[in-house]
Order: sequence, then C-alpha cells, then structure tokens
Amino acid sequence: MNRLRTKQVLKGALAVLFAVSTNVPQWSVYGESIFSESGSREVETTETTDARNETKSSTSQTETSTETTAETSVTSTDQETTATTDNQQTDEATATKTPNDKSSSAKVSDKENGTENDDIGKGENFNGKKYLNYFGKQMTDILNGPVDEINARLIGLVLSELFGKDYGVDKEIIKHLIATYLLYDIAFSKNSVLMSMLGGTDDGTTPTENTGFYPNTKQLHQTVLNKQDGKMMDVYAYYVDQGSDKTVMIHGGFRGNWNNGIVTEEYNDFYKAGYNLLFVDSRATGNSGGDYVTYGQYESDDVLYWINQEVRERPSQKILLYGGSMGAATMMSVLAKDIPVNVKGIIENCGFASIDEQLRFTYSQTVVPALPPAIKNQLDIIGDQEHEDLFMGLLKQYYFDQEMHLDPTAALPTIGMSGSLPKLIIHGTADDVVPVSNAQKLYELAGGYKDLLLVEGAGHGKAQEVDHAAYTKHVTDFLKVVFHDQINVKYVDENNKSLLKDQDEIRLYGAYGENYVTEQKTFEGYELANVEGPTEGVFNETTPTIIYHYKKIPVVPPKKQDPAENADNKGKDEPRDDQSSDDTLPIQMTVKVQKKTDTKKGMLPKTGEKKHSLLIYSGGFLSASTIITWIWRRKRG
Repeated sequence: MNRLRTKQVLKGALAVLFAVSTNVPQWSVYGESIFSESGSREVETTETTDARNETKSSTSQTETSTETTAETSVTSTDQETTATTDNQQTDEATATKTPNDKSSSAKVSDKENGTENDDIGKGENFNGKKYLNYFGKQMTDILNGPVDEINARLIGLVLSELFGKDYGVDKEIIKHLIATYLLYDIAFSKNSVLMSMLGGTDDGTTPTENTGFYPNTKQLHQTVLNKQDGKMMDVYAYYVDQGSDKTVMIHGGFRGNWNNGIVTEEYNDFYKAGYNLLFVDSRATGNSGGDYVTYGQYESDDVLYWINQEVRERPSQKILLYGGSMGAATMMSVLAKDIPVNVKGIIENCGFASIDEQLRFTYSQTVVPALPPAIKNQLDIIGDQEHEDLFMGLLKQYYFDQEMHLDPTAALPTIGMSGSLPKLIIHGTADDVVPVSNAQKLYELAGGYKDLLLVEGAGHGKAQEVDHAAYTKHVTDFLKVVFHDQINVKYVDENNKSLLKDQDEIRLYGAYGENYVTEQKTFEGYELANVEGPTEGVFNETTPTIIYHYKKIPVVPPKKQDPAENADNKGKDEPRDDQSSDDTLPIQMTVKVQKKTDTKKGMLPKTGEKKHSLLIYSGGFLSASTIITWIWRRKRG
C-alpha cells in the first residue's frame, strides 16, 4: 500500500477511534491541584476493524465506580531535574515496590496492561513518565506494523487505556497523558512515525523529492560529544567544495535533512557565485544521532562543531550562516555561542525568535486545526492559553526536564541577533507557520548592520519563490557587505588629477570586520600635502574614499656667478702655451715643486731666525735715537 493510502487509513483510524464522547470532569491548569469527580455513566462504543470495514462488535457497557477525590500537587523543577507529585513517585521509588504488594496503590498487573515487566503503578504510585513510555511503545509498534492492521489496533489500544484498565487515577489524567505523548512524538521524537504518516518529515524549507546533489559533494561524518546527554553522537554533513575561500553553512528546517538532495533555487545562488557549501544534517533526523529535536538549542552545538572543523582545515576561510525556519533559529542560536572570527554574517529566512512562543503557536494554530474534531474533543485538545499552559507544563515535567534538558524560554535566537555581525532577515507576510511578527521583532533587536526583506503574500519559506528578483537583490547586496567590502584610495595633485597611471583610484577589498591599511605612495617631483579620510580602519557596510593630496616640489634655479670672480679665476686651471696634453705628469711635478718653494719664502721665520732679527732691529733703533737726541740738544745750545 502506498504512502497516501497509509495516511488515509491512519486518519480514518484516529477519527473513528475518538468518535466516542464522554463526560469530561474538571482538571485544573498544570501547576495546581487536580480534582476529579466520580459518577455513573453509560458509554456505548462501536469498534471497527480494519480497511475491510468489518464490524466486530457493539458493546454497551455501564461503568459505575466510586472514586475518592485525588489531589495531586505538581512541582516544576529546573532544567536537568525530575518533577514529582503527591500521587506520583519517582522512578526509583516505584522500582523499589515488591511484586507481592497487594494494596490499592499497587502497580497494575501485567495481565491488565497487556504487557510484561511494565511497572507503571496504581493510584498514589501511578508513574506518569512510565505510562508515557508504555503508551509510546505500543503506538510505535502499531504504526510500524502492517498497514491493514493499524486501524483496528489503534482503536483497541486507546479504548483499552481509557475504558478497559484501572490505574487508580482519573481517566482525565490518562487522556491528557495520551495527548501529551502525541504532541511529543510529532514535535520532538527522533524520526517520528506519526509525523511521517500524517504529513511528511519537514516544514517545506527543504526538498521533499530527490533532486540530486551538486557536483563535488562529499558526505562528512564525525563522532562528537552530545552536550544534551553527555554521550557520544554521530553527526553528518554534506560538503560542496568549489575551492573558494568563502563557505556558506546551511541548516534546513524542522526535521529537514539532505537525504533527498539539495539542488534548489534558494541554494543555487550561492553555488553559482562559486562559494563552498556545507549542509548540516540536523540531529534526530536523517543519518545524524540524537534522540530529540530541540528547536535550535542543541542543533546549534552541531553547527558550531562543523564551523570549528572548517576553520581547523581552512584557517583563513570566511563563513556565512544561512538557515530556514527552525534552521534559521538554529543559526541565530549559534551566534549566541563562542564563535570564531571567521563567521562574517547570517541570513535567516522565516525563523522564529522564541522556542516557547513558537511551540505554543504551532500547537494552537497548526496542530489543533489539523486534528479531526473527535480527537480534539476526546483528548481535550483546545487551542487556547489554558491548554497551551497545560501541555507545555506536562511536556516540561515529563520530557524537557527529565530527558531533553531543554529550556524553551532561553530565547537563544534573540540573544544571538543582538550582536554586531551583519544580518539579513527574510520573511513572507502570509506565513502561517512562523508569524511575520518574528521577523519584525528580530530586526528591531538586531545589532550592527542589518537588512529586512518582507515579501508580500509569501507563505512559509516561499519568499524566494514569490519575489525572486527582490530576494536575489537583497542577498547579492548583503554578500557584498559580508564578503566584498570595498575601500577606494585616490592619489591626486593640486588640480585633483590622478597621479596613478591609467586609473583614477585603487580599490581595496576585505571581509566585514577585517582591518585595512592604505599606502602612502611617492611620485617624482611631488611631495605629500595632506590626507583626506582614515588611512586605516575596519571594513564595514560603508565604502569610504581616502584621498592622498600631493603638491609639486619647487625647482631651485642654478646660482649665478660674479663676473669679477670669473676673471680672477680665469687661467688658473688653464695649461701653459708650451704644455701639451701628453706631458701632464712632468708639468704637475714641476708645479708642485714651485709651489713648495713659494710657500717656504712666504713662511714666518723659525724660532731661531726670529730672535736674531730682533737684536739687529733693536740696536739700529737705539743708535738712531741717540743720534737724533744729540742733534736736538746741539741746536738748543
């Protein structure tokens, strides 16, 4: 039987299964006391067998019971703790019960539950978590069994749980536990059989048909530590190597995986641009390990591992994050962690801002309308605030805290978007899976460079299809900011004319956030006058122009010589008339000797010669003085 037939059979089974209406007692909101009132009621059921439409039996059953009022106090605990109630013991406490316990609070027998070694408990010892495990196993076995038997077996299972067994607790509790398991299986369970049979395995952001892989694609596999449970886990990715220094890392949507190929128009733009592509296979989906979908909280750890792996192998690699729907929330959550500087920006397409808010919206607006009315009525599945709180509380008590260690209120996407990395936010205004209000909220909270594209009338993950021109323009412009930031450098003279040969300016390129330094050049005949703009800085969304202004160096004219000086010096270096150019050496020797002789004649006397001359001059002076004095006295006479 084909997939469509399977889906029809399952829906028919569920519709018939919950066609029985019952009198619903009061059960307060999770976190408060639970009260149930007993009474007499007549329940008429008609059980339909399989696709052959054989009527098995019609049974009229009167159920009369007297139940005492049971009060349960529910306490919420922090992450990684176990919540307990007054009429619910911990697993350890329940496990210590002896097989011979015959009290009213003893466990339901193996015969009553139709199972072996299942210690669910009864009354005050009823263990809600063990009941969920039991019911989940039974339902999974049925859904994985023969298709023609699914109808009858599902009907038999639920009718037996609601009306055929006595766990010592109000039937309302059983109904809500069944509904909780259905929600858990659809939203969180690894490879959900119910999700697969009801509508596929992804949210429309990844291929549903085999489209084939890009050339040069290789599968990557590693075993890493799963921070969710402290165990080792297999992780897978698909790498398209185009020899680029830029890599676009991609995460698909809810339960999206790459087993069916990845050639779509959305990713083709990156491939055609020559970038490397790395598709991260989501945990609990495809080949990757992990037991739970966590809406980005732990999926972001897996992405971070592949980022670090890429950087280890290619230290200079520049990385852009791209995600759709839950994949977008995952990539935004990555930014809230300790990421390497190689990550240069993010494109988030139709992502949500809060796990808690998205789960509530999906429950009320997607799951509830999709279920048959009989199911919703029987299991008290109502899309309002009260029931959102109820089921979120039960999921927290039995799954988030005990097993998944999930904190849906952590708001990792908004934390990551508050940083300074460049961001492009894309969303359709007609999105009925993730409301467009998420995009507007994220844009307001985003720090650094940011751009917002809202495509009118586009549904979930369909913005690129509805208005591909706008999508391509915004993505292209964004990539220029992230990968091709530009700085213009000019070198001009006093007339603002370029001093460069055959070009007006030099362009420097770099990734967003990288440093740049411009160069002061030298030009013959010019000197630097001043610089306009920052000569060094950081590449960002702006495109600055740095201008080096130069001026001509003044030319100093040759010094004019005095004519008189020229006359005095005329002939000093000219050869004699009788001197030829061939006998310079003898002439030079003669001149040197003559100069030495002349120099000696003009020198002051040596020390001994100077003393002898003074005596002669002194004697002459005295003699002359004596003669003059004698003649003067003779005349006066």
